[in-house]
Order: sequence, then C-alpha cells, then structure tokens
Amino acid sequence: MRKPSSTGLDIDLQGGLSEAETPHAGVALLIELGRRSGVVGAAERHLPRKKSVRGVGQGQFVESVVVLSALGGDCLDDFDGLRRDRGLAALLGYELPAASTARQWLDRFHDPQAVRDRPRQGSFIPPESAGLAGLRAVVQHSVRTYVTAVQPGPAVTLDVDAHLVESSKRSALPTYEGFRGYQPLLVAWAEAGLVLADEFRDGNVPASVGIRGLVDEAFASLPGRSDGEPWQVSVRSDSAAYEQDTLDHWQERGWRFAVSADLSPQLRREIVALPFDAWQPWATEAKGVVREWAEVAYVPSRRQEQREGQPSRYLAIRVRTPQGVLFGDGSTVKHFAVVTNDWTTEGQALLQWQRGKAGTIEHVHRVLKDELAAGVYPSDKFGANAAWLRLQVLTHNLLELLKATALEPQERHARPKRLRFAIFTQFGRVVHHAHQRFLRLVTRVLEAVLRPGLRRVRACAWAAP
Repeated sequence: MRKPSSTGLDIDLQGGLSEAETPHAGVALLIELGRRSGVVGAAERHLPRKKSVRGVGQGQFVESVVVLSALGGDCLDDFDGLRRDRGLAALLGYELPAASTARQWLDRFHDPQAVRDRPRQGSFIPPESAGLAGLRAVVQHSVRTYVTAVQPGPAVTLDVDAHLVESSKRSALPTYEGFRGYQPLLVAWAEAGLVLADEFRDGNVPASVGIRGLVDEAFASLPGRSDGEPWQVSVRSDSAAYEQDTLDHWQERGWRFAVSADLSPQLRREIVALPFDAWQPWATEAKGVVREWAEVAYVPSRRQEQREGQPSRYLAIRVRTPQGVLFGDGSTVKHFAVVTNDWTTEGQALLQWQRGKAGTIEHVHRVLKDELAAGVYPSDKFGANAAWLRLQVLTHNLLELLKATALEPQERHARPKRLRFAIFTQFGRVVHHAHQRFLRLVTRVLEAVLRPGLRRVRACAWAAP
C-alpha cells in the first residue's frame, strides 16, 4: 500500500451509488413469489391490453394492489402514502401508481352495458366484463401454481358461503339484515386455505342464486393431479345450497356433501316426534346448554325426492337450555338439521365435519374483510368493486402460497397481521451500484427470514404459463 499524500485526496471520484430506505424490506419475499410463480406474468397475458404503453403495466397494477393490501392498505388513497416509500419503489423497480391513477384503472373493469338490464325490483347478477374474466384467470393461475409447487393430497373440501359488507354508497342495496351493502359469494378449498372462486353481488342477491355454478367453477379451477388420480371432492354449505337440483347435481358428480337443511313443517314434526332414546349426547356447552343429535327417517314429499335411488340422509340437532333458562327468543329447545349423501360416517363425526366450515370459509371471510381490504369497497361502479374483491382474493391466495412454500412451518397458519409484523415490516436499504442492485438488511433478518425464504421460492417448481 502506498503512503497517503499529505497534499490532497489521492482518490478518483466516481458516481453511480445510490441508496433508498424502506421499512417494508420483507415484502421482497412476496414480490419474488408473485413474479417467480408467474402470477404477475399471468396478469400481463390475461388482462386487456392498455391503450397506452406508457406508465404502469397491467401486471404492475395487479402487483401494486397485492403489495398495498399485504402491507395493510385498505383503500386506494393509501397508495399516495406508500408512494413516499422510495425504498419500496426501488425494490419494485417502478413507481407505485397514484391513488387517482389506480382508481381510473379499477374503473376500467366496469362495463356499463352489463348493468343496463338491471330490473327495478329483484336481484340481478350482471355478466362479467373482459377485465374481470382476465382477473379470474389470474386467480386460477394462483391455484394451479399452488398445486404444482405444494403437491397437496387428493382431498378437496369445497366450502361455499356468502358474507355481508355494509356500505353507505348510493349503489348499495338492502341486505336481509336490513342495512345496505353487498353480499359476495365465495368457494374456498378447506385443506389448502385458497379461495377457488368468487362472485361480487349486490346486497339483495340471495346466496342460493347461482351457487351450483360457482361451485362448478371452483372445481374447474383445479388442475389435474400429477399422479393422474382424481380429486376426492366434498362440499359443505349452509342452507343456501339446500335445493334438490343442486344436491342431485353434486350426487351425480360423485361428490360427498353435507348441507344445512331448512326446517320445513314436515321435517320439524319428524324431529319433534323422535323418541327420547333416539337422541345421542354430543356436548355440554357454555352455561349448561346441552347439544344432542339423532338420525331422522325422513323423505321429503317434494317431487324431486321421489326418484329411484337411495334417498338423502337427514341428521337432526337438538340444543337444550338448563331448566329455568331461556334462549333469547323465549324458547328452551332449538332444532336444526343437516342433509347428506354420506351414509357411512358416524353421525356425530359427520356433523362435526360439517360444522368445520366455520373454521375455513368463515375464517376466510374474516381475513378478507378485517385484515385485507374487502371490508370497504372503493367505488359506486359494480365492476370496479368486483375487481377489488378479486384482487383481495388474489392477495389472500398469494399469502397462502407464500406460507406454504417460503416460510417456516410455524407461520403456516399466520394471518396477514402476523405476516406484516414478523416478515414484511423490516428495515432495509436498496443500494444501486455499478448497474447492480442490493437489498441490505439486519443480518439476523436476512439469515432467519429472507435468505431461506428466497432460496425456497427459487427452488420451487411452478405451473407453466
């Protein structure tokens, strides 16, 4: 080493080094996953081409909304705050869209002609625009890439249910609860945690409308299994699916089902008339409430049930209060029923399995509404709101894919809030130097989270485009 000069700084000066800081360095793992899995590329392929090639592309718009929702943004205005994160922009490689730009992009999913035939009275589900159909293809790609990367078992339990979202928007219609809002319908794959199909709906559209078609769409999103064996399909639902043509359709497809049954006067009489020894103990719940179950020899008088073949199996549930205690409606006993085509599973086990949808589809509703951004819709335009819901579904699926492929097993059931705290909210610097880009993090975070996660993502086999 030569001796330093005492008369000046004997060093050549060069530019080319820049740094940008971000408190969201951990989201690099989600960005890498979205791009490596082909989801961002699928958006570029399936969404209608933009009229101008300038600005943010279709895949970048979709990626931007996914990042916004994953980081806790619950409205388009949050883009303006996130745009100030220069490190995040450096990480993405482009400027996040302004809120006004994102709103204009979202409005393009709305087709005024699709809602032109909306009746003055009654429910109405408009056909989807080309943009919404493209987003559906992107969500389906997330399902295919999950199956390819994770190689799940053959069991597919399709849980179908609607949820209510209250809204003060002028376009919101009254729900059965009395308030104005929306009632989207979802189909979730219980074993994987993915949403396979979604349909945005006005608040006055009953969950039973079109339920069979949406469940068929959900199943159609599944690719073939790598071992060539068929999927083993079951369907769980509340009474929205208690319609004989729907049950017959699932029976014909060879699917097991368990659906809450409406208590018609005939079915109620059969349940009430059951002898004391027909009731089997199930559980003693809070405040001494007793839950029991029983088999019901019941064949509805409806024309559809008078066909050849095995009738459906009905299971009754009785919930009794302790002596002297009343339910809120003044009664001491409540009855419920479940209809199924499964005659082999023991009754209590079958009822517990049917109740299990509360831990899957209802959990998905809670995550989408409370921890992602499906609890507040951004527009008065039907198509824009439908696109917003589908983008939240895509975000949910990508987070499930991230947990299944990149993170440690203890994070497998982590909700988005946990992921933000433990993974995404990490301080880092994005450094550009000599045409190269680096993300600098605390060594502990790099070694425990980012590096092993990136290694797993890059080692995965992903579905073909």
